[in-house]
Amino acid sequence: MILTLLFSVLLCAGLALFFAWCRIQRELQRKVVQSQACFDDLMQGQSIASHSRVEFVAPPGHVRQLLLGCFQQNPFPRYRALLTVVRLMGVIKLFKRETVLQTPAAAAVLTASGVMATEIGHLRQQKPGPDQIVRGNVVLAGLQALRLYFASSFEPAFSLQRFRSCLEVNNAFNGSRQKYKTRDGRFFSFHCYYPEQKRKIVGALRLPQSHDQFTMQSVKEDRRLIEKTVARHDAADLEELSFASGACASILRTRAEWEASPVGKAVGKMPLIKMEARAHSQPPKKFSAPAPGQGPLAGIKVLDLTHIIAGPACTRLLAEYGADVLLIRRGQLRDQVQSFLELDGWAGKRVCHLDLNHEDERAYLRTLIREADIVICSYQQGALERFGLTEAAMFQLNPRLILGSLYCFSDTVWRSRPGWAPLAEDITGLSLRNGSAAKPRNLNGVPLDYIPGFVLTLGILQALYKTMTEGSGYVVDVSLTRVAMWLHACSDRFAELSVPQSLSGTRNQTVPPYLHFVAGTALGNLAFPAGAVVTPFDADAATSRPCVDGQWGWLEPAAADITDEAAIPVPAEALAYIPRPALNTIGTDGHP
Repeated sequence: MILTLLFSVLLCAGLALFFAWCRIQRELQRKVVQSQACFDDLMQGQSIASHSRVEFVAPPGHVRQLLLGCFQQNPFPRYRALLTVVRLMGVIKLFKRETVLQTPAAAAVLTASGVMATEIGHLRQQKPGPDQIVRGNVVLAGLQALRLYFASSFEPAFSLQRFRSCLEVNNAFNGSRQKYKTRDGRFFSFHCYYPEQKRKIVGALRLPQSHDQFTMQSVKEDRRLIEKTVARHDAADLEELSFASGACASILRTRAEWEASPVGKAVGKMPLIKMEARAHSQPPKKFSAPAPGQGPLAGIKVLDLTHIIAGPACTRLLAEYGADVLLIRRGQLRDQVQSFLELDGWAGKRVCHLDLNHEDERAYLRTLIREADIVICSYQQGALERFGLTEAAMFQLNPRLILGSLYCFSDTVWRSRPGWAPLAEDITGLSLRNGSAAKPRNLNGVPLDYIPGFVLTLGILQALYKTMTEGSGYVVDVSLTRVAMWLHACSDRFAELSVPQSLSGTRNQTVPPYLHFVAGTALGNLAFPAGAVVTPFDADAATSRPCVDGQWGWLEPAAADITDEAAIPVPAEALAYIPRPALNTIGTDGHP
């Protein structure tokens, strides 16, 4: 009797696992088909002609690999179980059906970027490897939205600093997890992750405790306090009050409400990637062929004026393709106040410490702009302009510059308002679509940080190809809310695609590593999630992902043909660096 019962239990468990495995494989097949459809639509919409063969794969072996990985390389000294649970929840969702097609969209834009990088490699007469395929790994593309949870440091002091940063971010004003009801019955979310933003909203709401008392450890008590306060306000008034104070918050709108609003209409009229030529009389820019083993962007200089996740995701991807990326920061990396969110975005970069409140350091930054091929900005609009770094000023310094920017609302009437990825999900209707009117739910991980960053990378690579073939400089703009509308459109068109009974992309595929380990960086030994795309020109992963702190120039001398003024010397303070207070800005309170 007992043996029969035990056999029945084991049989039922085995059948359940078998059918679950079949569902996972079927879902991976669906995501391969959806990724291909999103890719084809994106390539057509961007008028990109490719000479490369493109293939999407989703090896089922990633299931076991990533589930086990949730329990490994956990850097937190406390609450290790919490980070493990967050990872597990995210990974499990990767293998489920998506209401909002974040994984296929990520796979599509990453693969399109790989195609453009390959085209640039051919243009530079780089010798490709034996495999002439651009291959997009759909599972690793989905993992990109979870990168901040898997990026790990192994130096105890820095890991503790990242843990404390996490405690600051995950407070009762973290709108990706905390939703509130207003007096008129609307869902409302705050997005205040910086201490300064918390200070502003606490003052605007006249709460009876200091902003630094709102931490992860006090969320339950703080939530009750905020609930009572929010319940005394109507949603529209509370949104205006929040933005007027300089903080960041929004009503959770439906998609129809967003698209009918003046801002939503303005954003909807913009292209996904807004690209405009500057300095039309400039001749094409030439670069020598990269050395063997280097990426297709080797020797191309990228000045990184970004922070948090979205902007750094763009420049990190450029670094993975071999670009010389110089990140500007005020203070050392190990002291940055948002290191939990930002570590992943430092991979592959060299870091220069500048404080723009000092004229000699502003002058040196202008020299770097003259020498750069690409400049990427994602601070809140106006943050750099107050130091004289307007678009016009940058092109006056460097007429053949490619200037990329990434903001929440782009150049609409809300262009000066701060915005974060979870806010963009809430305000455009993605949270309500992903959940329900009764229970809104933000997307898995932070895809509306990473995917807009990847979209900007695609635009930058298109502009680079144009400047190498046609000349002139370019301005490339991408916005979080416009990418949110693209996710809506992809989900409308491709969510219900039929799946073939047999699909090669999920069978007999090699399972690549999901992490790359890098030793001896400025922050000790690190682990970064692997990229999702393999191209014929891939550089060695280990050499493309170190982060080096305290640098003061490019790996190679600047090209003479773009320096039209005498170079300004490196500030004396740079040669004998004295650490300053570490802010997560360059002397501003800027936000993307």
